[in-house]
Order: sequence, then structure tokens, then C-alpha cells
Amino acid sequence: MHLPKLSSIGLIFLIALSIATAAFAFTAPKAEGLDVDTVYSDPFAYKGEIKVRGAVASLEPEKNRFLVIDYREYVACQSVTCPAKWITVSASGKLPESGKVVEIKGAIQKDESAKGGFVLKASEVKVK
Repeated sequence: MHLPKLSSIGLIFLIALSIATAAFAFTAPKAEGLDVDTVYSDPFAYKGEIKVRGAVASLEPEKNRFLVIDYREYVACQSVTCPAKWITVSASGKLPESGKVVEIKGAIQKDESAKGGFVLKASEVKVK
């Protein structure tokens, strides 16, 4: 008679514990700067150096480039595979790893070979 009631309580407890564990398992590092979606909507409106925050989706090492997605979408999706928009970042030196949150300082430049016809030419890439 009390067994079904205890089983229900136990099941509810396990579900709550699972949800809490999942929430703590993914915490994106804090990052500052403009969001990718904001810059992507009108990239040539930004003159001079800007700071953009995002997550590294993929690398193009042969071109010294990487693709960065919107930070907010990365946090909501908990993955780099969700967004349809990204910015191509041109950088010198070692490229950050895929999945890392980054802050990029740089300037927008025309580049027809990149998605949207522009790249963010990085002067600094900070992995968070």
C-alpha cells in the first residue's frame, strides 16, 4: 500500500536530481562584446575595432580562420551546431579549439570568399 507512494516520491526525486545535474553540467564561461547575430545583421555598419563574443563552431586552419556563432544561441542550445548564422574570423597564430567561448577584438573587412561577404580580422582572440 505504501510502496507505490514511495516509488512515486523516489521517481520524482530522481527526475529532479537528473535535471539539476544536467543544468550544472553545462555552464558557458562569461564573455563580453557584441553578439554574432547583431554584427551579422549589418556588419558594415561597424567601423574601426569592435569586440565580439561567441563560441567557436569550426576551424579552417589552412586559411587561418575559424567560424564563431552567437554566444546567446550557444548558451541556449548548449552546442555549436544549432545556429544558422556565424562570422568568419581571420586570425594569426594558434586558432582556438572548437566549442570554446571567445572574445574577439578586430575590424570588419570585405571578403567575398566568406559567408556574408565579410570577415572579422582579429587583432586579439581571448579564450574564456
